[in-house]
Amino acid sequence: MYRITGPLLALLFAVVLNAPSLYLVQFTVRKAYIERELCVQREQMEGMRTCHGECQLSRKFRALEQEAEAGFPAERLEVRHEPMVQDRETVPVFVRTAVRLNFPICVSPVSPGHTAVAEPVPWC
Repeated sequence: MYRITGPLLALLFAVVLNAPSLYLVQFTVRKAYIERELCVQREQMEGMRTCHGECQLSRKFRALEQEAEAGFPAERLEVRHEPMVQDRETVPVFVRTAVRLNFPICVSPVSPGHTAVAEPVPWC
């Protein structure tokens, strides 16, 4: 499954990146038809034409540019100063009640050979 998905996504990405060049290839292949049928200057004499169908190509590129700008979420990328999630007025705090634990009192005499805990540590 993953072996098919990776190359398919790479191919799709390449096609999207090369969309303007595909319009250019289409223009060069159909240039004679565009000059004859779609060009703005098709009624002028052939020696007076300066466009040679490039007006249609510029329209295609302009349409692609507008489509790209319309689909780009620029307003979502602006800097926001307010928090994304609104703060709540009161935050519920769960505090457990304190319970007094009764540990057994261990009273044992100091074992022979050990010092009592209350005696200071000799530093010298």
